[in-house]
Amino acid sequence: MEGQTPDPSGAQLRSAVREGFTILLGAAACAFDQGARLIDRWLEQGELSRTQGRRRFDDLRRRTAEGMRNATAAMPIATREQIESLERRIDELTRQVEALRSDGAPAGGELPPARPRIS
Repeated sequence: MEGQTPDPSGAQLRSAVREGFTILLGAAACAFDQGARLIDRWLEQGELSRTQGRRRFDDLRRRTAEGMRNATAAMPIATREQIESLERRIDELTRQVEALRSDGAPAGGELPPARPRIS
C-alpha cells in the first residue's frame, strides 16, 4: 500500500476492536483479582482450609475462563482477514470518491448526484 495516505476509517475500526478487547480483558482480570482477594480473606479468617481455598480458586479461574469464552463467542469480533478486507474496500471506495471529485464535482467538495441503479 505504498503511496497511499492512511485510512482514518480503518484506523478507527482497529481502535474500536482493540478498545473492546481491552475492556473485555480488563473486566476478566478485575473479576479474577476480586475472586482471589475473597479467597485470601476466607483463608485468613480460617473459614477455608488451604485445599478448599485452592479448589475454590481453581473453580473461579475455570468459570472466569468459560465466561470469557462465552463473552467473546457472543461478541461479533472481526477476524484479521475481515478487517484487512474492509480496509481494502474502504481504500477502493475512497479512491472512487476522489476520482469522482476530480472529474467535475461542484465547488465546495460535494459529489454529483448518484446515478440511478438499473436493475
